[in-house]
Amino acid sequence: MAGALCSCGFTEVAGTDETLTDHLLEVFAAKDDKAADGLAHLEGEVSLFCMCGAGGSIGKLDAHFLTVFIPADSIGRDGVKHQPGPSPAGRIQLR
Repeated sequence: MAGALCSCGFTEVAGTDETLTDHLLEVFAAKDDKAADGLAHLEGEVSLFCMCGAGGSIGKLDAHFLTVFIPADSIGRDGVKHQPGPSPAGRIQLR
């Protein structure tokens, strides 16, 4: 998803380790890894699975974390709205 953009201005930069998924999890996942369902959602001992049992691949695990941690209004713990947006052509990429 190189060049993926968040509504807050974060842009995924090719060749770096921070993806849009990493950014969204950083602003939405609670410090205690508990989601609104009251369960802890964290990669467990079995690689690529959440402790709740969801996952099976890195894509499925990332999608699961985004599903359980992002609230309907997309407002992060920092009070800013974060949601994927289109990658504008020619825009300077911010990190």
